[in-house]
Amino acid sequence: MTFELKVMLAVSFLYWFLGHVGVPTKTRIAGLAWNMGNRESQPEFPAWTERADRAQRNLLESLPLYFALAICLYAQGLSNGYTQLGAWLFLGGRLAHALVFIVGIPVVRTVAYGVSIAGLILMALPLLA
Repeated sequence: MTFELKVMLAVSFLYWFLGHVGVPTKTRIAGLAWNMGNRESQPEFPAWTERADRAQRNLLESLPLYFALAICLYAQGLSNGYTQLGAWLFLGGRLAHALVFIVGIPVVRTVAYGVSIAGLILMALPLLA
């Protein structure tokens, strides 16, 4: 398994985590019946839980591109130091983005997002050559 595919697995776990990190707090506030129901209405939750949900949705926007790049690099045998650096940048950028998004630091969040995009560009370069 190439490094890029290992990062794909790690980013998948990050996506899963972001979808679940706020659940205990939301369940404590809204109750177990709300959690197990259709959630057609919801009480007001702490801002950090809503930001975690938005961080997950934001991550979803770039996952298909990352997955496609990682699989194409693997299939064509193009994994190298630059593509692995790109995968590191993507993973690190997305981890930082999620953390600062949940905490609520807007400018740093945008910088972290930019780092992840730089990682995607590094990964794409060998496929475009």
